[in-house]
Amino acid sequence: MNPEDLIQQLAPLRTPDPIGFWPLAPVWWVIIGLLVIALGFLCFQWLKRYQRNTYRREALKWLSELQEANSDVQVLSGALKATALNAYEATSVASLSDESWPNFLRSSCAKLSSDALDVLSRAHAPNPGSLSAVDWRDAMLWVKHHEVPRA
Repeated sequence: MNPEDLIQQLAPLRTPDPIGFWPLAPVWWVIIGLLVIALGFLCFQWLKRYQRNTYRREALKWLSELQEANSDVQVLSGALKATALNAYEATSVASLSDESWPNFLRSSCAKLSSDALDVLSRAHAPNPGSLSAVDWRDAMLWVKHHEVPRA
């Protein structure tokens, strides 16, 4: 046999098929499963936090309406008290008045200054004074940032 005849009988070289992405290896399915579980957990936590802070969004809307209506100190104090009753136990909030009421608000929100919301201590005085833009800002700041003890 002629060597050239043997070479002619050889089939041309073939490259193997490229490696595809599908089907995925089992390790990838495990990674995808863990990512789905983590994403589901994060969504659940976000939804819980969103629902837990519904009273804050409602209180901010209420305070905005009261500010536009140029409400007085008693109305602001009542709105803040109603908001506090949503976040804290009634036994610790409902009886607060005079100096103890703004002190409670300042102690539950680190972002408030030491004289913030002092006007609330005069809410039941014959002439409590009028509310300034700073008082409204402090009230909204308290609603946004007060710390609620975890149960």
